[in-house]
Amino acid sequence: MATPIPENRARFTTDEVARATGGAVVLGRGGVHEGVVSDSRAVRPGCVFVALKGASFDGHAFVSAAVAAGVSAVVVERGRGAGVTGAAVVEVDDTLVAWGALARFHLERWRGAPCASGARRVVAITGSAGKTTTKELAAALLRTVAPCHATAGNLNNRIGVPAVVLALEDAHRFAVVEMGMSLPGEIAAVAAIAPPDVSIVTNVGVAHAEGVGGREGVLREKRAVFEALGPGGTAIVNRDDAWSLRALEGAHRGPSLGFGRERSADYRLVGRMPRGASGATVVLAVPEGRKLAVVLPLPGEAAAIDLAAALAAAEAASGVVLTAPVVDAALATVHLPGRAEIRTLGDGTLVVDDTYNANPSSVRAALASLGEIGSGRRVAILGEMKELGDLAAAEHESLGDAIASAGVALAIGCGGLVGLALARAAAVSSTPIEVVCATSTDDAAREASARVCAGDVVLVKGSRSVGAEKVVSELVRSRGEKSPESLPSSGKSASSEAE
Repeated sequence: MATPIPENRARFTTDEVARATGGAVVLGRGGVHEGVVSDSRAVRPGCVFVALKGASFDGHAFVSAAVAAGVSAVVVERGRGAGVTGAAVVEVDDTLVAWGALARFHLERWRGAPCASGARRVVAITGSAGKTTTKELAAALLRTVAPCHATAGNLNNRIGVPAVVLALEDAHRFAVVEMGMSLPGEIAAVAAIAPPDVSIVTNVGVAHAEGVGGREGVLREKRAVFEALGPGGTAIVNRDDAWSLRALEGAHRGPSLGFGRERSADYRLVGRMPRGASGATVVLAVPEGRKLAVVLPLPGEAAAIDLAAALAAAEAASGVVLTAPVVDAALATVHLPGRAEIRTLGDGTLVVDDTYNANPSSVRAALASLGEIGSGRRVAILGEMKELGDLAAAEHESLGDAIASAGVALAIGCGGLVGLALARAAAVSSTPIEVVCATSTDDAAREASARVCAGDVVLVKGSRSVGAEKVVSELVRSRGEKSPESLPSSGKSASSEAE
C-alpha cells in the first residue's frame, strides 16, 4: 500500500515559486501561499497545486477542480495555463522537476534559518537492503538530541522525496531522507533536491537491477549519494561490503566512517545475544574506545549492522556522543510495520511480518534470523522478488540454499519464480522440507491457514507488488492476535548490564 503524502505548510510567494522553478508567472503576482500539493484531493485553501504527469494520470486535468477547491497558485507546463482563472499561474518546462525545485528551495531556506539547538543537518540513506530500518533507527537516535523529520513509509523517489522535504518545519534540526531508485539517475536527482551532510550506503546488491543495468548499474546509482556530499560532509560506508567500498572510491574525498563487523569499522558489531521475539542485546565498539550494549527490538544480524550505521550517522550529524541509556531509550520507540514485525497469534504462532518488500539480500537476512525468534517449527512463506531483470531466475534459484540452511520445515510459495527457490531448497536440504507451490498470494494465504501449526515461527516476505500481507491478514483473521500488553516483558535493558 502506498504511503500517503504528508501535509506541509511550506510558504511561498508567487515570485518565489517562479524563481525556485525557473518558471514564468503568467497570471497574478501578489499573496503568500501555504502548502504545496500534487493531489487535487489534498487541496487546502491558499495552497500551491503542482500538476504532475504520470504514466496513467495527468494533473493538468484537475487544475480547474483544484482552483475550485481553493488553491491560490498552480504550477503547470508551459502553454497549459491559458484559461485558468481565480489563482496565480506559473508555467514551467517540467512539473516534476518543478516539484523537486520547490522542495530544494524550501530545504535551503530551512537550512539557513537560525536554530537554537545547533546546525541543521540532512542525513541521506540508500542501499539495496536495510535503508528503511537504518532510516528509522537514525531518526530515533537523532530525536534524542533535537527534533528530527524523517521519510514516511516508502516516499523515497522523485515524487516522495520532495513531499518529505516540503514537510520540514522550523522546529526541526535534522532531516533523515531515504533515497531509493528504480531508474537511472534517480538517486542523483533526489540527492540534488536534499543535498546531504551525512550519507549512508547500507550495501550494494541487485535490488532494482532490472532498471539500471545489473549490479554495476546499482553501484553507479548508489554512488550518487556519496557524490552529493560537500567537502565537509561525512560518508558512512559498509566495511563488510566490497561493493559499498567501491561506491565510495572517487565519489567523496572528505571524512568517512565505517560500520560493520570488519575490524577496520569505526562502529563495529562485536556481540549479539538474541532475546527471542524481543530482538537482541547488541554490543557495539565505537570511537574513543567505547563499548555500548543496548537492546535492539529487531531480530537478526542485519538489523544490528543497520544500528551501527545509524549510530555513526547520528553522532556525525549531531556532534553528540550518545550513551547506552540514551540509545536504549531511542530504540524502545522504534516500530517498523511490515518490516520484521513479530506478531503473536492466539494459538502461540509467531509471525514475522516482513511483507514491505523483498530482494535477495533482505530475504537471506530474514531467513537467517528465523531461528532466533522462537523454538517452534520454521515456516517460510515467500513471494517473488521483482525487478531483478536478467538475474531473476538465478537469484531465485540460489535463494533455495538459504531456505535449506535456515532449517525451514514448511515452505509455501506465492507463485512466479519463487517456485525455483522452493525446488532448490527441497533438493539440497539435509532434512525434509514440505514444499507448497501456490499459484497466487490468495492461494498461499489459504494454504498457510490450513498448514501452519500452533507454535510455528512463520516468516512472510515478498516484493511489494506480491501483496504478501494478505497471508499475514489471513493468519491473524483465522487465529486472532495477542496484544503486546499481554506478552511477557523482555526484561531489563542491556545498558544496565554492560557499558
